[in-house]
Formats: sequence, C-alpha cells, structure tokens
Amino acid sequence: MKPLRDDQPREIGPYRVLAELGEGGMGRVLLAAAGDGQLVALKVMRPDLLHDPQFRFRFRREVITSREVAASRWTAAVLGSDEHAPEPWLASEFFHGPTLAEALNANGPLDEASTRRLMHGLAAALAEIHSYGVVHRDLKPSNVILADDGVRLIDFGIARVTEEAGGEASITQTGALIGAPAYMSPEQVARQSIGPASDLFSLGTTVITASTGVNPFDAPALYEIMNRVVHGDPGLERLPEALRFLVEPCMRKQPAERISAAELVLRIGEPLAAPWPPAVAAAEQRQRAEVAELARRHGWDTLVRPDRTVVMFGPGIVPARPGPSEPAPISYAPEPPYMSAPQGYAPVPPAAPAYAPANPVHAPAGAPTQPGGPVLPPAGPYLPQQGPKQDRTVLYAVLGVLAVVVIALIVVLPNLGGDAGEDPDRALSDGASDGDGGGDSGLGGEETDPVETETDPVVAAVVGDCFWDYGDATSADLEPSSCEDGSFEVVEVVDGTTDLSSCDSVDDVTTSVSSSAGNLVLCLSYLHPNGEAYHAEVGECVFGPNDSVSEWYPIDCQEGAFEVLERLEGVSDPGSCSASVYYNQNYTFTTAQSYLDVVLCLSMIYPDDMGYATQDDCMSMSGDPDAGTALFTFADCDSANTYVTGRIDEYENLDWCGNDGWSTWMSNDFPEHAYTVCWRYL
Repeated sequence: MKPLRDDQPREIGPYRVLAELGEGGMGRVLLAAAGDGQLVALKVMRPDLLHDPQFRFRFRREVITSREVAASRWTAAVLGSDEHAPEPWLASEFFHGPTLAEALNANGPLDEASTRRLMHGLAAALAEIHSYGVVHRDLKPSNVILADDGVRLIDFGIARVTEEAGGEASITQTGALIGAPAYMSPEQVARQSIGPASDLFSLGTTVITASTGVNPFDAPALYEIMNRVVHGDPGLERLPEALRFLVEPCMRKQPAERISAAELVLRIGEPLAAPWPPAVAAAEQRQRAEVAELARRHGWDTLVRPDRTVVMFGPGIVPARPGPSEPAPISYAPEPPYMSAPQGYAPVPPAAPAYAPANPVHAPAGAPTQPGGPVLPPAGPYLPQQGPKQDRTVLYAVLGVLAVVVIALIVVLPNLGGDAGEDPDRALSDGASDGDGGGDSGLGGEETDPVETETDPVVAAVVGDCFWDYGDATSADLEPSSCEDGSFEVVEVVDGTTDLSSCDSVDDVTTSVSSSAGNLVLCLSYLHPNGEAYHAEVGECVFGPNDSVSEWYPIDCQEGAFEVLERLEGVSDPGSCSASVYYNQNYTFTTAQSYLDVVLCLSMIYPDDMGYATQDDCMSMSGDPDAGTALFTFADCDSANTYVTGRIDEYENLDWCGNDGWSTWMSNDFPEHAYTVCWRYL
C-alpha cells in the first residue's frame, strides 16, 4: 500500500481516497472510504482506454452483470461505478488478505492442503458466476484474494475491454487478446468462442502455478507462450497425485472435454478448514495493521464485519442506516448473500453529507461531527459486537399481519362506494368515471400511476436506428446505440418473416437479425470508422488518403481511382489477395470481431492499358504520340502496331527508354503507382 501522490485526487465520485493499492495496465487500484465508512477497492481506468467507442458501453453492461453475480462469499460485490467520468471508476468490496500472486512471492508454492482449499474456493466461485451465464475470462493469481475465511475471486465484469498481450494486467487496443496470455485457455489464444470451460482451463493453470510455483506455459516470448497454451504439456506430473486427479479434467485442450465448475466442486468435496500457510497469514496481518494505522492517522478506527468486509468509523463518517432514537447496527447481506444482493449494500441517507464539513483529521475518536451533520454517541458509533442480537420474532409476526391487511385493503377498497347492483367487473374497469371518487382505484381515492412497459428495441426498430452487437458471427446480442463508429445501422426492416435471407438483396448489409416476437428481420449495416468503402463490392471503385487508417469512400470509376478486384470477408491479411497483373493496392478494414474484417484487393485505374502492360505485351496505339494524344489498348500481336520493350515504376524516366517511344503517368495522391513504359513499332 502506497501513500497518495500530490497530484492524485482525494475524492472520486462519492468516495474519499486514502491510499494506492496497486497499478496495472488497466489503471490504478485505490483504497477508498464510502460515506458510511465502508472501505472499497476503487479501480480507476486509464483515459487512453477510451479510444474504443464501445468501451463505456461494455463497461456499463459488465458492471450491471457484476452487481448480480458478485455478492457471494466467494466474490467481491460491485458497490458503485461511473462509466461517464473522465476516468471511469468501479468500486468493489475491500477484503484484508494478499492476492495469490503476492502470497506465492512471499511464501513460495502452497502445500497440498492449501492448494486444495484454493481450488475448492475458485471452483465454487466459478460455479456460481457461471450459473448467471457470466464468464470471468481473466482468472489468474493476481485476481484471487486469500482471505482468512477462504478465497475471493475479483476483477471480473470488465473482461470485455480490449487487451493487448503484454503483462499480468494488460488491457489496450481493440482486436487484441483478452487476459494474461500464460493463464488463457487455448480457445482464447485462438480467438474462438469463449464459454465457461475457458475459466476451468485458467483455474487449472492457476492451481498448477500455486502448487509448483511455476506457470507451465510461461516463456520469454509471447508467441512461445501462446504456442504452449495451445499445444504444450501442462506438467501435471509435478502435482501430488490427489491434485493431479482434480486438475487433469480442467486442462484438456478441447473445451467440450473439460469438467464443469459445479462438477469440480463435487469432486473436490467439503472445503478444508486448514489455515493458510504462516507467511500468508502474516501478510494479511501486516495489511490489517497498515489499514488500521492509516485510519488512526485520520482519527478513525476500523472494524472487520462478519462477512470480512472492512469498515471505518469515527468523526466525519455517517453510520449506515442510523435510527431516530438509537443507532442501528451496520448491516450486511443475509445468507446466502447472492439470493438478495441489494440488501447487502448500506446506502447513506439522502440528506446526510458524505463527509464532515470541517477538518475531521484532528478530531478525537468518538467526537461528534460539525453542526448540521449526524451526532454520534460519546462512546462512538453503535457496533454489531456490542450486545446480543435482539429477538425480533414478535416484530416479524406483526409485520406479516400488517402486510396481509394492506393487501386486503388494496383489493377491497376499489369496490367500496359503488351501487349495490353494479356489475363488479364494470366497477373495476370504469370506477374512475364516478364523480364522487368512490370508484377510484387505489387507496384514499388517488389514481395509481400507469405502469411503464419496456419496449423491445429490436421489435420497435426503424430504418436509421443503430445497435451495438456484443454477440459473434453466429448469435447477435443487440443494445441500442447512437450510430457511432463500430455500431450497426438498420438499413431495412422486413416485416412478416423471420427468414434472414430476405436481406440478401439489400445494399450494404453486413448481417441480419430476426425477431420471432415481432415477426420481422432487421437488415444491419456495419459502420466502420474507416469509411463507407467498407461495403464496396467487386467492380465498384473507391478512393481515400494514402494511408491505412483514414476514411475511404465509394467513388465513380475514373482515372486515379481504385477498382475492387476482390472483396475478402473475415480476412485481415492483405497477402490473401490473388496474384494478378492488375492487383497493385489493398485496403484492410479491421474490427474487434474477426468475422467483420474485410480486405479489398484493388487495382489503380490508369489512363489506358499501358499502365498494366509488361515487357513484350502487344498494344494497339491510336492517336499521335508526338502530340501526347496516344492511347494504348491490349491487342493480339497479329493486329497490334506496337509492343512493350521495358517498364519502370518511375515517372518520366525517359533515359530508361533510350531511342524507344515512351508513355508515362503519375498520380499525385499515390506516386508509388507511377510508371514509364517503353515501346516500339511492330
């Protein structure tokens, strides 16, 4: 843990920043405190990651998923996020304990009992998040915390941000690999479809590393790492026999042959109660002492809750859910926590300030806050450990009876006050028209607000709407967008069918999506940031700046433009273009999804056929070469009147031709396509 630098902010969102926990390729991880005293691990993203226009959308979507799946005893719950901030941030629960990577550095390889305990915790965590349809994608030692009560799996939910293979926490550019290469699955390295089985391979690699101290696939060069992951031996013979039996079904190269996380939990059996090795426990105690000392310097004390999350208390901190007469204990999630995750959060009352209005640093522990803020009892805030839990059985019974009464009133009151002979069905449907209010729906004669229904954006789509597609080549996963580069625009809506081939005759269609609910097909056109030439077909012409990153656009076929000879879809290697005397240029459109990549194999349009001629070709010349009006076309040598004696890709190199005739041309935009062709009369 490092102290904050002078240039680092002291507040981010609703959190007070206290120290720096670490830094990686994605950004910084900070220790911060919420207004109610809960400590969080605050991850702040690097601004340069935002070059990908889909980054914030992916970030937001994954944070929402993380809120659902990350509230169990095996994971760290996501407590807050802001993807719209200049530096997007994400706050997760903070736990005392070293990461597995830190533990291996301090302790060396784990013993068999500790490794088995680690494996059980990871398998249980994956079984839970996989049940929500979520894949972690980046399981590795630095994303595993060894808490005193077991394992915590962290840092999932933003794994779809684009990454470049370059280290433990490498996240950089679109289209690159996702995750730490040495802990990837073979299908990740090959950029194939990734499912839960990918996490099981990463689990196996992590367990092998924990047990032996060496990653079986690590190597100095990235290419060698990737080759070992796909083809290499994981070195199971170095494991104890009992662990080898558990790890082997995780390390099979084919995803379909691997064991599932739920099956692995059953195979491992009951979790072991044995403590972590002494060096790991010592590392946790050092961290506890550092955090406690940091709190004391601010005039606060720390408390570890039964769920192992950490909270600070003292002046300037608003206890969670204070009552009107007696402070309420800090609340934590019920068991099992993932069944009702929202109850595990402790919100600050809306009217309470997040921080003390004056300097709380010099105030003694237990002192009241400044006027206008909450006042804590002289002995400090009420803590869960200070007394036996009250028996609230009677209270819960009373609340249950009240709930039944309220439901009965909601059903009965709308029927009161109507005529005795009135049709009850009519009373329910037309009661709002009764002038005396006796037929109004709801309680107290007030009309209830209309219920908003969510509209399926696919069914409601019209031409011109746009979507992000988070799916792949075979399955779509659409989310509305504002027609930014990288999204898909609706260019046609075909009603009354779900036949995807109905888009085949529509121009510029990249893919099509059907909706059985709406009985329609959306014809979608990909908006590539490098321009509309992305959709050019064979025989059409395109043009753009003389580089590989600027926007290219369709153009009428004319001198100096490029004709499309081949359109190669799902390809990013220009070397795939067929060898041809006419092919002399290419333009490659790359994307985050390889199936959307396109290579255009192009031919520069010259003034006449002389631009494509090579030595010994026969040509038919018309016009006057001395007047500069000569035009050349390919011809059979029996009918031609000239033939080519030489060619050089330079402009006006007349010395090259000597006493022969010459034809020369150059494009100012693409001077590399200049030529001087020498010829003689037949």
